[in-house]
Amino acid sequence: MKLREIIMDAIKYPISDTRKFLIFCALIIIMSLSTILPSYGVKDSTLSLILTLVTLIVAFVVLGYSMDVIKSGTERDDTLPDFDYVKQFVLGVKALILNIIYFIIPLVIVIIIASATKLFSSLTEIVNVGINSLANETTNMTTIIAAVPKSTMNTFTNALSITLIAGIILFIIFSFLSFTAQVRFAKTGSGTEGLRFREILRDISKVGLIKMIVTLIVIYIIAFALVFVIGLIGLIPYIGVFIGIFVGIPFIILFLYRAIGLLYADA
Repeated sequence: MKLREIIMDAIKYPISDTRKFLIFCALIIIMSLSTILPSYGVKDSTLSLILTLVTLIVAFVVLGYSMDVIKSGTERDDTLPDFDYVKQFVLGVKALILNIIYFIIPLVIVIIIASATKLFSSLTEIVNVGINSLANETTNMTTIIAAVPKSTMNTFTNALSITLIAGIILFIIFSFLSFTAQVRFAKTGSGTEGLRFREILRDISKVGLIKMIVTLIVIYIIAFALVFVIGLIGLIPYIGVFIGIFVGIPFIILFLYRAIGLLYADA
């Protein structure tokens, strides 16, 4: 599908079935009660604990439903998925685990790089110099920095630069892998499908890396614009927050996941 077709379809999709959209909106409201009610002065420790638990459960259902939305996009099904709360709760748990795995891998690599470039050891030396300076009642920051050996500061600066660059590159790479992994998982319901790196790279190749980058940038720009509008609506006293959450947030979630599903339909 072309970019324009993906965007137009994803915009119309959330309200293609009013009943299901309102149910999804209700789930978002329930999920948000633990943060909304305290802002209105409702403060009870027992109630807060119950609402936190409810929020966690509903959040997994919402994530699982989002996976079904992706699946419907890959199949170019124009209808919102049916609600199956138990199935979607399980899907949500699996999807979270899959996302954690794709977060842990680059994190471990970045830690290894930071250790190899002596980022941690040089930072420790700098902190020790700072502590010793404060112990000697030296509070001037310029003086404290000047007390750090030049070789240590150079090592720290170089290591930090290398680690940051590597971290950004890894984040971008694993973001694309994670997106594709979520789609493969959504299509099959199997977590192992989201870890088949060879097939993931093949899917990215079929979709086209440039198309992926451009599409993801556009849909996130639209999503951020919608968030800005929701923020303005939220300024309306009392009802603004509920309008934004009840309509705006569910619309954005369904828009994003529908667009992602359509993007990968060609794979």
